[in-house]
Amino acid sequence: MNHRTTAGRRVALGLTAMASLIAQAYAQDATTATATNTPAAAEAPMQTVQVTGYRNSLLSSARDKKESVGFQDSINAEDLGKFPDKNIAESLSRVPGVQVARDVTGEGMTIQIRGLGSSFTKILLNNSPIAVASSGPIDGANTNREVDLDLLPTDLFTKLTVSKSPTAGQIEGGAAGVVNLRSARPFDKEGRQLSMGLTGTKQQIADKAGFRGNVIASNTWDGKFGLLGGISFSRQQNRTSGFETVGWTNPNLTAAQSTSPTRNATGGGNWTIPATVPANAGNGLVAGTAIDQAFLLSRNPGLTIDQIDNAIVPRLGRTMEYYGTRDKISAVLAGEYRPTENLHFYLDTMYSKKDDDMQRNAYTWAVRNNASIPLDMAVDRSDCAGGCVVTKGTFANALNFIEFGPRRDKVDLLGINPGVEWKITPKLTFDAAGNWNRSRFTHEAPTIMPITAPNSGNTITYENNGGVPSIVSNLDLNNPASYQWVGGRVNIQNELRETKTKGFHTNLAWGDKKLTIRGGFAWDDINRRIRAQDNSAAWQAAVCGNNPSVFLQGPSGAPPCDGASTPGASAAALYPGYGTGFTAGQSAPLTYGGSLIPNAALQNYLVPGPYGRLALDWDRFRQDSNFDFFNDNAPDSGASSTGASAGFIREKSKAIYVEANGELKPAGYNLRWNAGVRYVRTEQQVGSLNSISDPRNASLTLNGSKYPNISQWVYQDTEYSNTLPSGTVALDLTKDVVLRAAASRSMTRVNPNDLRPGINFSGVSADVGTIGNPGLNPYLSDNIDLGVDWFTGREGYLSVTAFQKRLNGFTVNENISMPFSALAQYGINYNTLIPAQQVAIDSRGGPNNATVVMTRPSNADGILRIRGLEIGWVQPLDKILPWRGFGINETLTLINQKASGEGSQGFIALGVPKKTNNFSIYYENYGYMLRLSHTYSQGSQVANANQSGITQAALFGRDYKQADFSSSFELDQIFDREGLPMLTFDVVNINKAKRSGYFQFANATMSQYDPGRTFALGLRMKF
Repeated sequence: MNHRTTAGRRVALGLTAMASLIAQAYAQDATTATATNTPAAAEAPMQTVQVTGYRNSLLSSARDKKESVGFQDSINAEDLGKFPDKNIAESLSRVPGVQVARDVTGEGMTIQIRGLGSSFTKILLNNSPIAVASSGPIDGANTNREVDLDLLPTDLFTKLTVSKSPTAGQIEGGAAGVVNLRSARPFDKEGRQLSMGLTGTKQQIADKAGFRGNVIASNTWDGKFGLLGGISFSRQQNRTSGFETVGWTNPNLTAAQSTSPTRNATGGGNWTIPATVPANAGNGLVAGTAIDQAFLLSRNPGLTIDQIDNAIVPRLGRTMEYYGTRDKISAVLAGEYRPTENLHFYLDTMYSKKDDDMQRNAYTWAVRNNASIPLDMAVDRSDCAGGCVVTKGTFANALNFIEFGPRRDKVDLLGINPGVEWKITPKLTFDAAGNWNRSRFTHEAPTIMPITAPNSGNTITYENNGGVPSIVSNLDLNNPASYQWVGGRVNIQNELRETKTKGFHTNLAWGDKKLTIRGGFAWDDINRRIRAQDNSAAWQAAVCGNNPSVFLQGPSGAPPCDGASTPGASAAALYPGYGTGFTAGQSAPLTYGGSLIPNAALQNYLVPGPYGRLALDWDRFRQDSNFDFFNDNAPDSGASSTGASAGFIREKSKAIYVEANGELKPAGYNLRWNAGVRYVRTEQQVGSLNSISDPRNASLTLNGSKYPNISQWVYQDTEYSNTLPSGTVALDLTKDVVLRAAASRSMTRVNPNDLRPGINFSGVSADVGTIGNPGLNPYLSDNIDLGVDWFTGREGYLSVTAFQKRLNGFTVNENISMPFSALAQYGINYNTLIPAQQVAIDSRGGPNNATVVMTRPSNADGILRIRGLEIGWVQPLDKILPWRGFGINETLTLINQKASGEGSQGFIALGVPKKTNNFSIYYENYGYMLRLSHTYSQGSQVANANQSGITQAALFGRDYKQADFSSSFELDQIFDREGLPMLTFDVVNINKAKRSGYFQFANATMSQYDPGRTFALGLRMKF
């Protein structure tokens, strides 16, 4: 045989297939006639196809699906240390009914199943519960039961299983479904195994390259004992650019500015237009001129006062840069011992750690709580009774700031899972497993916010054509000289989390293939504590507050951030009550030491960034501002910068179950079935760190004499039980066609953040907040599934499944408008606020006049019905095309929600697209594997109404489409030479998809993030 000729033909065929797929990726019009008529294509052997790698993974998944009784899908590893996708969430998105939620970098983080959010999916690690302490993406704060899957690399796993119809023997908690992540074990592939890989990565818009790699080794001895060890590591150099705003808002017109009887009817009002024109407003405006209704109408010709009142602009509109280094390392160590063929012991251990060292810079137009004057505005509709959007305008007396945010997030996970399986007799089996997991998370996110000077003549020219708004200042905002401290701030706000899970599960089964009775017991103990730290006021006083010799935490007040530097000047006016009350007996002189970073020096810390915008010289600022001292001594607080509230939850559950499995032969057809019931009792303890004013302060009015607020953890205990029946049948209509049906009840416990017996009022605007509700009930879902699977040969199958979920106990948020003074019962008053919040309250009339909008969850009395259709299609094309090795993989999920019953208006499961679609075309043969994938997710509502205090304002995500290309080349097969490595080449996000969302109206963009393309080139060796 001429090896060189054969190898050449395979190279030609592989390159032809690769060129074809890449051409499709870029949507180019090209003909394939030349490729298909080449001599190499005509002469290449086509009577066989090698089912290995990716196709073998599909084949294993099809086999698992066919053999299962219930509605179950799995993703299998192609080989030791080689998974079809580089991310667990991305892998699971290939399962019908599964949607993926992405970080701003484009990476998949969490999953949703069948129309319910991520918290309704129970994630198991080696069949045991797992909880990860991380807070989720940078634009959110996971305080529910989500598990961020980006912490776990696919390299160290062999199988991912998604169960969408529960059985009594499964651990409860996943009303949507249960996902089990099975890590590698030595007997997955007997004998001595060693694989290693190294891949270089380059994000197109980032200035540096990254890498990832893995090494996995295992061995078995005499079929009785085996050990496996593996390590996976990566360093990603990430960058994402985009636009975001912390809500949209309309002006809070005064009675003089609007005589309309419907003034401020839509809510909101976070923007205050001044009563008179201030000095140096520019644009021909005369200082001291009254800004009343006549002024607004004359300066905004063509608009009514109601249009001016209800039209919205970005509340904090800003372009952003997010860039830096993300390191991750994970390791597994697994052992198995099989002293006899009927007795099996195993131990699975895993450790994973992620360290994100990122920089987040936001270049912001500050409308919130500021005094911009609207001129020549235009809006997108004539009837603004329900709100409308400003499409263009000029805004005098504007302010801009830059929010520099060094962000350091660290999270780790340690898990230990021992277990035993024992076949006592041919009919009697026993198994038991234990688990212990611990995860820790730290979030360090200081903020440095220099701002343009008040009354500097800053004017914004604004235009919104429906995408990202154009916000242009007449100042040079890339010049350090444009910024100073007056009105700026610095923050130290940290978050610390720890979760622990432990449990024991045991099962006993008796029977054979015709009938098996199975029962068991489960005990699980899961707890999580979130702590927040805030030392903003003390750090700000030192950095830009003239650095007083004595600083007292609230409620005694703090100096403003103005960059003053008067060393030796008296600070007695700051604390006139010093030496009495809380400070009785203290007599140290009160003086100023001068701001550590005075106004005159601030510009020296603003330097050109790596991407053409101003950045902060953080290393120098950190040292000169004494950041580490203030950070290390930060006291606990009620909430962190992510928006997560300090809280605690512990759930101890005990469950018993009994189920029966069997096979019947009605009318000669093979019928497999499962029926059972699970009873679970949950003991729940929730806690909140609440802060109240010291009662001694009632008679102490002077700053310096007031006692610090009293902070204490408040706990509440509850108990409840649930009975969860289930039944499934699978009827083999032919040897290749299976009809399935299932009915079940499943549950998910309530969002722990909603249960907290406390309050979150941490926003610097001091206008909105949330209150918990410890009395919420768990969610219960009654499920019906009906489907048919046709297995067409090899990895091919066509699956169609219809399902319905009827969910009760679901929650909706209700808004309560109340005077700010009413928050005193929760320990919140003017003196407990940070300085920025006090300024915000003052701008709205002071503590006796300002109002706030508080949001709290409540159980809905109605029912949320979710109906859906899932289609999965894997089809090898060997019998259709003249080239062997091609195939397609398609999943389609259609979801429809409908709420009914009392309190169901606005009742919706959030973040659930009505349509998702994943399509792949692949080629694998002769050592080549090429795959082009496209994922689509229809836009959906992602947050309830009442956003930014606007009654009808909900948040929505837009349609998302992403194309990816992956390939591998087995060089030893291609060149018929042993010992050569595998070459891999991948392109992620070929089409440069952007994740985007909007606020109430489709032309009011809330956020848009652009991570660009990422390229990866790697080598993999197997010994």
